[in-house]
Amino acid sequence: MTDIAIIGAGRIAKWHALAVDREPRAQLVAVVDRDLVAAQALATEFGAKIATTQFDQVCAVDAVIVCAPTARHHDIALHAIGCGKHVLVEKPLATTLREAEEMVRAAEGAGVQLMSSQTLRFMPMFAWAKEFISAGYLGTPVQAIERRLTHRLDNFSWWKDLPNFLVSHWGSHSLDLISYLIEDTVSTAVCDAASIVSEFGVVDDFNLQLRFTGGARAGLHMSFASRFPVHDIVLIGADATLEFSCYRAVSLNGETVFELPEEQMLEVAFAAEIANFLDAIEGTAELLSSGRSVLGSYAALDAAERSIASGQVERVQET
Repeated sequence: MTDIAIIGAGRIAKWHALAVDREPRAQLVAVVDRDLVAAQALATEFGAKIATTQFDQVCAVDAVIVCAPTARHHDIALHAIGCGKHVLVEKPLATTLREAEEMVRAAEGAGVQLMSSQTLRFMPMFAWAKEFISAGYLGTPVQAIERRLTHRLDNFSWWKDLPNFLVSHWGSHSLDLISYLIEDTVSTAVCDAASIVSEFGVVDDFNLQLRFTGGARAGLHMSFASRFPVHDIVLIGADATLEFSCYRAVSLNGETVFELPEEQMLEVAFAAEIANFLDAIEGTAELLSSGRSVLGSYAALDAAERSIASGQVERVQET
């Protein structure tokens, strides 16, 4: 049995807690949060014996899931790795590429697992698409287009630590997913971004154009300011076109070929992710989204953020 602590008791932590609760090989034994009331609430809901504000009080666990604000990911993960713990970190892995690389080196040096919670890799609709593309049915990837638009006025204080908030959060999932599906890395990025509705002045509206090493292109269009809500991805190949109605269905050339209710899609994804994390801890499988495997997409995010500042096309640095 793997004893797990969750660090951070916000909204995303509940999905991880639910996955641990349904996994017979693991148990949630502790919840840590600066807000003791929040820690106690999550611990009570999922039967964890410990709720605390201090990570050092739960050093007896085998693994931690880091759901704290992004600016704290690096320090918490390094501390846990230093204590010999396996670590699963919510996206984005860190605030900078340098921090992400440091986390990867530390985990590899300590001989522990470092997993990036790129949950979309585990989602059934994208698992289906991965098999379809790997079998060659898409043909040469040509272009990916994503629209993720909503009217969102809520603000969280930790956003102010991330000037390019929306690029690093929603963009981290999207960049990783497209790179993963087409098995390619980004070579250049150009990003035009603005703050429209955030009271903290962080990026909440952007267009990001990407060029992949193999020649494919991608355009990510995301906004908190849209009164027209939509989230879809179109992936065009030389031989077929896939359309993803996120996170519910996949269409092939306009015909639905895979569909699940969104909540079920998410539940299956988080369950598969924690199962893979435990498999890696037990030594029976490799991590599907290891820290090292996501460094390429974080290098692309780094180029996108540099492009916001420079207004120019930026090349992706090698990791």
